[in-house]
Amino acid sequence: MLYSNMLKLLIILLVSSGLVSCDQSPQRPIGTTNSSISPLRPANDSITIKKGEVKSGQGLFQALKSISIENVWALKLINQLRDEVEFSKIKVGDKLEATFKNEELIKFSFSQNPVETHTVTYDKKQDKWEYSLETLETFWRPRTLEGELRPDSTLEGDLIAEGLDRSVVNEVVNVLLCKVNFRMNARKGDRYKVLLSEQIFEQRVVGTKVLFTSYEGKRAGKHEAFFYEDQEKGSTYTAHYTENGQALINSGLRYPLSRLHIRSSYGWRTHPVTGRRAMHRGVDLRGRVGEKVHAVAAGKVVISSYNKYAGNKVGIRHKDGSTSYYYHLSKRGVKVGQWVRSHQVIGRVGATGRVTGAHLHFGFKRPNGRWMDPLNKRMIATPKLSGEKFSKLTFQIAMIRGTLADLEMSKQSKYLVARINDLNILPEREDKLAKLTNFITEL
Repeated sequence: MLYSNMLKLLIILLVSSGLVSCDQSPQRPIGTTNSSISPLRPANDSITIKKGEVKSGQGLFQALKSISIENVWALKLINQLRDEVEFSKIKVGDKLEATFKNEELIKFSFSQNPVETHTVTYDKKQDKWEYSLETLETFWRPRTLEGELRPDSTLEGDLIAEGLDRSVVNEVVNVLLCKVNFRMNARKGDRYKVLLSEQIFEQRVVGTKVLFTSYEGKRAGKHEAFFYEDQEKGSTYTAHYTENGQALINSGLRYPLSRLHIRSSYGWRTHPVTGRRAMHRGVDLRGRVGEKVHAVAAGKVVISSYNKYAGNKVGIRHKDGSTSYYYHLSKRGVKVGQWVRSHQVIGRVGATGRVTGAHLHFGFKRPNGRWMDPLNKRMIATPKLSGEKFSKLTFQIAMIRGTLADLEMSKQSKYLVARINDLNILPEREDKLAKLTNFITEL
C-alpha cells in the first residue's frame, strides 16, 4: 500500500515538472518558421521565351528591342557575336529568339536561314557567354539555266523570270559586267548559261552558289566565269575568275586581310565601348592577334604612329590621291616616307587603343579628304591567282566542266530515268533501285 502511494506521488511530480518546462519555453509567433530548417518546396523559376524577326525599316537594335532586349544587353550580345555573325548583312525576315529566367536574359538565338542558328548562352558560374552553332542537314543540287535574249529582253529580266532570288541574279550580272558592256553590246540572240549549286532543306532552296556563267554574242564576244572557293571560310580569294585566274570583281581593291568578315560596318552605330551613338568612319574586320595586315594598293606611307583611340595606326597615300588607314595594330612594319607595293605586309592585327577585342579598323579617305566606305572603293589592279591557289582553281574548273557534262547527259536520258519507277520490280529490289534512281536523278 505504501509502495503504491509512493508511485502515485512520483508520477504527479514528473507530470508537474513537464508542465512547468512547457510553460518556460519561448512562444513563437504564429506563421513563423525555424530558420535552421530548409523549406521543403523550392521557389519556382519563371522561364519566358520571346520570338521575333527583323522587320522592314528596323536596325538590329530595334529588332532586339521588339523581343524585350534593351540596348545595354543588345550591345553585349552583338559584341559576343561579331566574330561569328556578319551583322552588316542583316535582312528582313532574320529570326530572333530570347530566353529569360526570372526576367533575366540567359539565352539568345539568331538565324539568317532555316539551317543555321547562332546561339549564346549565359554561364552564371563563370560569368560569361558561351557561343554555339546549330546546323541542320542539307544537300546540294546542281541546276543549269540557259537561253537567249529576245527582242526587248535582258539577262537580268530573264533570270528573274526563272524565279531566281534577286541576290543571285545580281551576282551573275555583276560577274559578267566585268567583261560585257550590256548597254552597248547586248543583242537579240545572245546566248547565256548559268550553273547553280542549290542547297536544299525540306524540299526548298535555302542557299545558292553560282558556279559558272557564260555569255556569247556577236558584239559582246564569248566569256566564261568560274567560281573558286578557297579552303578557308571567309577568304577574300573566294570569288569568280576567268580560266587563266583573273578575278572578275568590279573593285580592283585588294583587301587588307586574307579573309573578310565585317564586325561593324561604316556609318552611324552604337559604339561598342562607350555605348553612345557615333559615326564609324571605316569598317571593323575580324582578325586574330598577330595576323598579317596588307596594303590594299601601292602607295607611300604618310602615317605610322600611336594614339590612345586608334592604337598603332598606319596611313598610306595611293596614286589616285586617296588614303587608306589601318588601326589597332599590335605591330607597325613600315615607316613614314616608305613606299609600299600592293598586298605588302605593313603590320599585324592587334587590340591597341580603345577596343573591346582584337580586330582591324580599315578606313578610307577620298582625295578631297572626306571619309568614305572603304568597301565601296574602286581602284587599281585586279588580283590574279597564282601558285597553289591557281592549281586549285584549275582543279575546280575541271569539276565544274564535269558537272556541266553530266547535266547535259542527264537531259538525253531524262525519259529513261523518269520511266524507271514505272517498271514492275520485286519488293526486295525496290529499295536498291530507288537509291539508284535518286542517284541518277541528282546527276
